[in-house]
Amino acid sequence: MTRNPIALAILVAATLVGIGARPAYAVEGSVIEGGVGLWAPLLPELTEVGGASDSGDSVGTLLELSGHHRFDGYLTSVEAGVEYGVTNSVEMFGYEFLLRDTWSFKIGELSAGTGFSQMEWDRDWGHRKITNDYTGAKIRGGWETTFGRQPIWIDLTLGIYDFDGTYDDGVNSETVSEVTTTWGLDVKADCDLFRIPMRFVGGIDYLNDMTTWDAGQIGTDDAVALSGSIEFRLW
Repeated sequence: MTRNPIALAILVAATLVGIGARPAYAVEGSVIEGGVGLWAPLLPELTEVGGASDSGDSVGTLLELSGHHRFDGYLTSVEAGVEYGVTNSVEMFGYEFLLRDTWSFKIGELSAGTGFSQMEWDRDWGHRKITNDYTGAKIRGGWETTFGRQPIWIDLTLGIYDFDGTYDDGVNSETVSEVTTTWGLDVKADCDLFRIPMRFVGGIDYLNDMTTWDAGQIGTDDAVALSGSIEFRLW
């Protein structure tokens, strides 16, 4: 049931994009964008001795601020972004700095780049607190093209992180550390609705490792985060 609002938001936003299908703005020069949308982290189940458990699924709000500058006459662009997601039990803050090169072909523009990324996921379960810290590198590849008059962006990302997880309930305090990877897919489409330029973004992120607590034992398991948001050009 927690996934239904995300599916509805994606369907509504996709319909709006179709209604206003004409180019709003292209990614070039200097751009600063802000976004707001729905966010659904689907995290590992937590269990305690005695049967208490938490499914890990919740729905909340995602806020994003990003910008880039592509130098005139050069392939390279500088990109930076900050995102904050929150639900009734999960809070996430992340930021990144990337350098990306872009090449133009008949099928559109292909791009690839890499840089630094850090995320922290905090999860509350009653009096228990679970913290997940990811610090490392992010690799991103993208494709920008136009279907008819509709600009489309597809971004694929790979994160390679040093991962540190902590469980603390006031009595037990356990930690786990390892190298882990994440994967992400974002699909973006411009539209101009009610004469307001905006961009719909649908995304999915897969995390190979996130802290778990299973009947008194700390460990890791995979997690997924779904998102659907609208971006506005601020500058």
